[in-house]
Amino acid sequence: MSAEDGSKIKSAASILLKGGTLVSEQCPKCGGVQVRFGGKTTCINCGQESKEEKPAQAVAATDSAAAIERRISALAAELADEKDLAIQKQKADLLETYLRILEKMRSLSVR
Repeated sequence: MSAEDGSKIKSAASILLKGGTLVSEQCPKCGGVQVRFGGKTTCINCGQESKEEKPAQAVAATDSAAAIERRISALAAELADEKDLAIQKQKADLLETYLRILEKMRSLSVR
């Protein structure tokens, strides 16, 4: 193994430690192993990079998550100003529901 190969492996290991993932498809250029991180796929062997296009479904999910995040922020602000305990409870329950929905959406989009 050459020093260059060792450097490539260390670079790939660094990407994996940061949260990158190994890609099951081989590099189309050289057939090498690929690593995906930050919306970019990089071949460990030849260094070819490709940016990922988000499918329409992923864009829609991102937009939906952003809408829920806005609702959570607005509801949290309302909750801070609310004096009526019954309304506080309703808003806190709704806030908890929004947070659960957001968590589920994020766990589904990671897969």
